[in-house]
Amino acid sequence: MKTLLNHFVDLCLLRKGPQDMPFSPQLLVVITLLNILVGLVMIVDVRTGVLSALAESLFDSGLMLVALYFALQSQNRRARFMQAATALMGSGLLLGLLALPLISWSRNPDSAMAGLLLLILILWSMVVMGHILRHTFEIGLAIGVGLAFVYTLLSWNLTLILFPVVN
Repeated sequence: MKTLLNHFVDLCLLRKGPQDMPFSPQLLVVITLLNILVGLVMIVDVRTGVLSALAESLFDSGLMLVALYFALQSQNRRARFMQAATALMGSGLLLGLLALPLISWSRNPDSAMAGLLLLILILWSMVVMGHILRHTFEIGLAIGVGLAFVYTLLSWNLTLILFPVVN
């Protein structure tokens, strides 16, 4: 377990790539379920209930996996799916866990620092995703980060359309 955690930390620090992840369908399922759970905890308070938050978290993870699968299929690189998906889900899980206290802190009236740290974490998550895409598709880091940025914007917009926040 410690070795796996070190893999994800090294991935988030850009010291390892998705090719260094174990090839394990069971690991991908477990990491994806944990990622969905952390996503649920992150958004449950802005939703009208747990089921709505769960649906949004499932959609978010599912969209990423489906987009990755079809992008790899279009490039005839389906064999890279398992490790790339595990890397994306694992890094999302780790960065999501780091975001939880910042999200909680940002609810305070004096939370400008929390908001800034959360923004930095979001930007870093795009760099990590770009790093994973760089190795997965054999492209430059700048292109990978650009793709991660475009994907994130599209994902956020689609999520807001399908799961509007009701005040």
